[in-house]
Amino acid sequence: MFRQDKADRADAVIVVGAPDSDHLRHRISAGVALIKAGRAETLIVCGDGRQKHPEQRSEADRMREFAVRAGVSVDRIVVEESSADPVSTAKEFNRLLKSDSRLSSVRSIFLVSSAWHLLRLHIIMKRHLPNKVKLYCHPANEGLTASNWQTSPLGRATVENELRLIDRLLNTGYSLK
Repeated sequence: MFRQDKADRADAVIVVGAPDSDHLRHRISAGVALIKAGRAETLIVCGDGRQKHPEQRSEADRMREFAVRAGVSVDRIVVEESSADPVSTAKEFNRLLKSDSRLSSVRSIFLVSSAWHLLRLHIIMKRHLPNKVKLYCHPANEGLTASNWQTSPLGRATVENELRLIDRLLNTGYSLK
């Protein structure tokens, strides 16, 4: 369930949003680290979540702001703030691949999310993105991880819920392949 792929470099980094501010911060920190290390050129931040934020700001906008404060040039950031879940994120990113000239040469992507979320995100992205796009899972190494999920009731509940969501995907035509 805790998927992590080895890759030195990719064309872009996609960081998906989260309603939980700690998860959001962990995810964007991991994405920014990839950009700053020179492992990708473009940072794509995704997520709406305005209804859950006191100032009605999207998750993508908050991640963009974090990345700029961390030193990522604004011209290297693509903001997608209409998606509300992993499926809509995948569909919207597929649309962006076709319509945003900054993404026309993207053939490989680091998927960045919480460690417990990456297998489901990979399954969804693989289904909705073109086969020519290679996906590499890159977990945020803070928060709930493969090494600590079983140490708390919240960690165990999160993993159990994620397994149910993966099972639901597999029962509706998604594939692990």
